[in-house]
Amino acid sequence: MRKISFIFPLENGLHARPASEFEQRVMAFRARFTFHNLRNQRQVDARSVLALIGADVLYQDACELLIDGEDEQAAHQALEAFIVNELAGCDEALPASASDAHQQPLPVFLAATTSRYLRGNGVSPGLATGIAVPLGAVDFATLAAREPVQDAASQRQALAQALSRVRVEVQEEMRHAQGEAASVLGAHLKLLNDTLLEDALRAPPQAGNALAALGLIVDQLSQPLRESRSQYLQQRALDLQDLGLRLAAHLTARPLFTLPEFTQDAVIISAGLITPGQFLALRGPYLKGIVMGEGGETSHTAILARSFGIPLLCAPDARVPAGAPLLIDSRYGILVIAPDDCAQRWREMEEAKIARIAQRLQPLTQQPGVSRDGERVQVLANIALAAEAESAFAAGAEGIGLFRTEMLFCERSAPPDEEEQYLAYRHVLEQAQGKKVVIRTLDIGGDKPCDYLNLPPEDNPFLGWRAVRLYPAFEAIFTRQMRALLRASAAGPLHIMVPMVATLEEVKWLHARFQHTAAQLQAEGAVVGQWHLGIMAEVPSVLYLLEKAAAYIDFVSIGSNDLVQYFLACDRGNAQVRHLYNYCDPAFLMLLDDLTTRARQAKLDICLCGEMGGDPAAIPLLLGAGLRQISMSAGRIGKAKQRLALLDTTACWHTQQSAFLCDSAAEVDALLKAQAGGSTRSIFDPALVLLDNPATRKADVIKILTDNLEVEQRVRSGAEVEAAIWAREAVFSTALGFAVAIPHCKSAAVLSSSVSLMRLTTPLMWGEDVEVSLVIMLTVSEQEKGDHMKIFSRLARKLMHEAFRQQLLTGSDAAAITARLEQELAG
Repeated sequence: MRKISFIFPLENGLHARPASEFEQRVMAFRARFTFHNLRNQRQVDARSVLALIGADVLYQDACELLIDGEDEQAAHQALEAFIVNELAGCDEALPASASDAHQQPLPVFLAATTSRYLRGNGVSPGLATGIAVPLGAVDFATLAAREPVQDAASQRQALAQALSRVRVEVQEEMRHAQGEAASVLGAHLKLLNDTLLEDALRAPPQAGNALAALGLIVDQLSQPLRESRSQYLQQRALDLQDLGLRLAAHLTARPLFTLPEFTQDAVIISAGLITPGQFLALRGPYLKGIVMGEGGETSHTAILARSFGIPLLCAPDARVPAGAPLLIDSRYGILVIAPDDCAQRWREMEEAKIARIAQRLQPLTQQPGVSRDGERVQVLANIALAAEAESAFAAGAEGIGLFRTEMLFCERSAPPDEEEQYLAYRHVLEQAQGKKVVIRTLDIGGDKPCDYLNLPPEDNPFLGWRAVRLYPAFEAIFTRQMRALLRASAAGPLHIMVPMVATLEEVKWLHARFQHTAAQLQAEGAVVGQWHLGIMAEVPSVLYLLEKAAAYIDFVSIGSNDLVQYFLACDRGNAQVRHLYNYCDPAFLMLLDDLTTRARQAKLDICLCGEMGGDPAAIPLLLGAGLRQISMSAGRIGKAKQRLALLDTTACWHTQQSAFLCDSAAEVDALLKAQAGGSTRSIFDPALVLLDNPATRKADVIKILTDNLEVEQRVRSGAEVEAAIWAREAVFSTALGFAVAIPHCKSAAVLSSSVSLMRLTTPLMWGEDVEVSLVIMLTVSEQEKGDHMKIFSRLARKLMHEAFRQQLLTGSDAAAITARLEQELAG
């Protein structure tokens, strides 16, 4: 027997992803593997993801991996290399928390409600109203008591049949699922195939019938997860409960729970957990929000809720009478019961603001990417599944800049055949309707293992046998992919990109192989459409190949993730050198510039994909380098186009040149932040002038004005600036006489200092016995050096003049009033 001792390095503990990595490694050997958590003395089979998760391994736990069997020496060598070199980098970041919404202060306006409300943790942000619809919990014991008694053999048979049917059921649902729903179903399928669950169902505990046995099994498997000190692992118990309900549905003819029949907008109230399956069953046009007693942002139910835009609030002891009108705002972690006029008015103004922001972004999202000076920049999407294409185009993608095909090949026992690949590639091209589509050939090796290839362990897998270097040895697999890609090109123009190319010999070999395969297909009578061959620039040597490679390829795409790692010789998954990984490093920026220059000289089309492309802060550096095609995750497209619209390409070139002179990535970061924070927008703008507004309350006026600043992208958060305005009002009233009030504040939430004006149709009370008809609001950023005080004092003096006030009180044109303000106050 051999033993590997180590301290567990992942901050999120041993959850599904790292557990799957362990399982995949040990499945390559015949030896027995026992994972031992020394903190709680739990010993589990390392071949079972479910068992590994149940070991409740937390960050910095002392652990051992025990290996016993005929190939234990080879297994020890491979697993020790994995634990030492790769384990620390195989985690995934947890979704950003809603920053504990129940700890957030309520917006000033909403805090004034007299209605009863509950606070909780908003794990899927959103605002909605509807009537309360309680949802009862499912109790296995109660259900089992209504079923007939079964002998042990009948129970085993019933449980085996249920498992088989649910596997087919989930696989079928996965065929039609997209995005997060597909991800959740994939995780459930992995649990359904777990040996621990399968063994438990094959040898059920003593019970009266199969349903009672299932209840005991689910409870037994869930217990270590529920008892874990890790919230992430606690939430995985919900997935087991969901699978238990799926299995139970095949063990009884009775309904497990009665779904409410919605006839109007509703907010579901559940004292316990709502499983992903229940959520999908409840989803429909009337489901507006959910409040459940447990859960967090990492639960699959929360992931699905975010994907479908359903507000989800986790609030213990949320007892609400059925049919009660509710207002849920999970952004601030609040559920308002029977909202009063104040809460309803706040909701109306929030919905108006949200609609205006969406309306403002919509044209940017659906229009081509264009810089402020009119330079065209194509914004593309990265996808990993064919099913993602539709949502990527809906999010504003102007094409697919990177379709990673690894998901078609990994986590299965055999590679996909030609027809399966062809259908996937064709689907993306059909969705694109002629737009650019770049499909990358198989990138296996390094951090992307594929069990059925039986690749040998390597000391340096990232520098070893991966991607294009594997193709000659696995020619049948590569040929099937080539044939599927070239056949799919009949559905639309296709760009085929090959990863990890490092030499001109590889370029020539690829060119010859694709030309030969295309000719062979045409000889067989297959239709081959328009296609282009390209390579990824992720190995620095590509810089010096482009001139000669141009005779064999049509385009090049910069894979910024790997290129940074190879250029700076750092593994971003290694905690000891992760700090070196930074695409703002001045030397890397020079490499980027050289690549784009040489590609243009060689008349090669060039794009960039990878994390750098999706970082709005880095876009000036990309434009400065001359890049005009950028690919990123679909969720970042809207913000990227918004950022583009504010940038001047000549100014970006100067930014890039300044970055070259910096001594470090930190200096480049500081340069970018200083330029982004230094707003050049005028403090006067006709969009900030609101004439003849019917507001009748001071609180309405302040919220409308601060919301307008958020819509106009002059503040980070209207609610924060609103609170700052009220904090100043609490010191003294800002009504100055002459029916004018000048509320003002200085706040870090202000991005661009602004002068806003609202003229009221009816005078309202601003302070004690003071009526105002004109409100002029000053909001100042913290970067201002005091110029706002000059404007404030100048404004106060000007307002003493009747002629100036009358111009503001009677003018009918916002632009003319803005010009008058600027003339009088900016001089």
